[in-house]
Amino acid sequence: MANRARMRGFATPKLSFAHRNHRGDLELCVPHRMALLPLSTLRRLARPDRCTAKPSAKIELPALSSVATILGWRFLIFDKTVLETIAAAHAVFTDESGYRLAELNEGPYVTGFLKALQAPAVRRAISADRDDDKPGEPMLLLAPAICFAGLWIRHQDSDKDFILPMDPNLLPAFHNVTPTEVLTALVRASIAVPTDSASAG
Repeated sequence: MANRARMRGFATPKLSFAHRNHRGDLELCVPHRMALLPLSTLRRLARPDRCTAKPSAKIELPALSSVATILGWRFLIFDKTVLETIAAAHAVFTDESGYRLAELNEGPYVTGFLKALQAPAVRRAISADRDDDKPGEPMLLLAPAICFAGLWIRHQDSDKDFILPMDPNLLPAFHNVTPTEVLTALVRASIAVPTDSASAG
């Protein structure tokens, strides 16, 4: 973080203020990977029979893990002075086997991700004290063209996976839903997105 501050500084308001006034109190925490569902992938899954399916109809879709693209790492940035998470940073790995901070943001998915992590079902799923199975991996699932973000708890056994959407646009926010339910909602929503949209994903 010190290298990023020295080379490029911080343009976002909370980070800029914190770095200017108490830079030693900023720390990276909660490392997690990101998974992307581009519009092109969702539209490819939206075959004509799926497009015309009634909302109550069952749609046969592949496993989420087989169509989501796993991206790099993301960190939350905690400000020890105000005792809150103020931003998130995407990490890009370098040739020197290290990483540098790339995109920074202070949007709603910063606090939303932290809120989702605190849900009881999530805490149980990612606990290192589990004796029945290996802990699940928390990942940020993004479908930018649909303006969707959710906390995906991914297990080795995909039948145990679940997702907490971070806003109520498509599905109940901060309630456990299955990957199939999420993928079905995203595929249906993708039909309304123009193919020449700037948010094509």
